[in-house]
Amino acid sequence: MIRAIFGGTFDPIHNGHLQTAAALVKELGISTLALMPSAVPPHRPQPDASPEQRLDMVKLASQYHKAFTVEDWELRQDRPSFTANTLSEFKTQFPDDTLLFVMGMDSLMSLHRWHHWRQLIECAHLVVMPRAGSPFNPKNDELKEFISVHLTRDKNALNTQSQGLLYIAETPMVDVSATELRKQLQQREKNLPLPSNVYDYIRQHQLYL
Repeated sequence: MIRAIFGGTFDPIHNGHLQTAAALVKELGISTLALMPSAVPPHRPQPDASPEQRLDMVKLASQYHKAFTVEDWELRQDRPSFTANTLSEFKTQFPDDTLLFVMGMDSLMSLHRWHHWRQLIECAHLVVMPRAGSPFNPKNDELKEFISVHLTRDKNALNTQSQGLLYIAETPMVDVSATELRKQLQQREKNLPLPSNVYDYIRQHQLYL
């Protein structure tokens, strides 16, 4: 069984996340894609919304595609969200499944700064979605070597091997920045790239003001 996980801060989840995730589901032919908000992301500033609020918004957003599910595993852990630990735990829980960990190109370009980053590929395949403003241009020599060793252009190989591959998807680059979006919400702008139920939730709970 293919178990695909799309991890992120989702502060807030927006149409850029959803459109690229929907395209990935179609490209890879996967039946479900779990959206997993991180609890305490160690590599970036802490989220403005609480873990519970971000989870609520992901649950609302997941209603827009039948393949989307919600994974709250990291939010139930009382510790920083190190992806290496998460994937190791999932591999232990589901030893017969093939794990796909989905990330954006910006995450791949900074992967060498992650906790035990080389261990990720020992538990899962890494699936990378292109992102506007984040070109595929690794600067770090160790990261360059890592990519050259594990990169595959064959999406079907994700089904024939249990882990160890890095695949760059052909999903569209939707130019939505969560940082800019939070500024627009603070300024009470309208017609923002958010699912309507997520926008209503943000207004109801007066987030990002």
